[in-house]
Amino acid sequence: MKKLLFKIFMMMGISMLLVFGISRITLAVLQSQSITNPLISYHISLISGALGLILFTVLLYIFVGKRLKTISKAVNEVANGNLEVKIDSKGKDELSQLSRDFNKMTHGLQSNEYLNREFVKNVSHEFKTPLSIILGYSDLLRANSLTNEEREKYASFIYKEANRLANLSEKLLAISKFDSTENINCSDKFLIDEQIRNIVLSMQVVWQQKRLKIDVDMDETEYVSNKDLCYLVWQNLISNAVKYTCDGGEIRIKLCSDEKNIIFSIANTGNSLRGKEDLIFQSFYTSDLSGKEKGTGLGLPLVKKVLERLGGQIEGSCNENTKFIVKLPI
Repeated sequence: MKKLLFKIFMMMGISMLLVFGISRITLAVLQSQSITNPLISYHISLISGALGLILFTVLLYIFVGKRLKTISKAVNEVANGNLEVKIDSKGKDELSQLSRDFNKMTHGLQSNEYLNREFVKNVSHEFKTPLSIILGYSDLLRANSLTNEEREKYASFIYKEANRLANLSEKLLAISKFDSTENINCSDKFLIDEQIRNIVLSMQVVWQQKRLKIDVDMDETEYVSNKDLCYLVWQNLISNAVKYTCDGGEIRIKLCSDEKNIIFSIANTGNSLRGKEDLIFQSFYTSDLSGKEKGTGLGLPLVKKVLERLGGQIEGSCNENTKFIVKLPI
């Protein structure tokens, strides 16, 4: 508030100087005409003081009050849903900075509104596709001329799409719940390597069926954070690697730490994400691989959101292999 207070003191000083100057000039004129009545001098001083107060009030309104009124009006506009409003932010005082911050806020709100519209549109699309498939094959199942093989085939399609809908709903619910939670418990003490080892073992049937080679190199790593959210991160990354690695491929998992971070990396054979690194953390983006069951496109965005709330970060790259690196602050 130093700059604004300086302006106010400057306005006060200007008003006092003008008042003092006017009163001195007036008294000097009266003295030149041999008018030295104390009562007249008193009234001149009183009128000069009133004029000074009026001048100071006018200057205060022009340079402070009027700008505050503009900001107040803009705030009400935003409250009524108008996100296009902008405030003139010329100047270097605190009100100018407040105006610039207000403009940044409205710009951010506009971006969020656009993202929300896109999110709703994508959700509608993602639900519409499997529902159409379910309705279509359900209608086909009503035919009496179907063979048992055709019935099993159509039922399999329905089951697969219904399962995808369930996963999609679960992920959307998790994101919504996560966004609405302000405080996260980060006081759990646990072993990250133990979590990862349990996830790998729980998926053993899947990666053995695909004849995948799992290379695990982990240091014993004790960590204090939110145990369930960290588990969610490893589970999503490992299940994605198992899902998108071709039969006979390899997955390499490494866990270590440096002075500042705990570092988890997972790499799998295959480069289906090459050139698409900027898309993999966008909601509903899925890698289009023939022969693979389509995912929800919400796993990696959820992982990134979780890590940001935990103070960590994730990077994805795709050269000869697909690789993700997670860093959690110690």
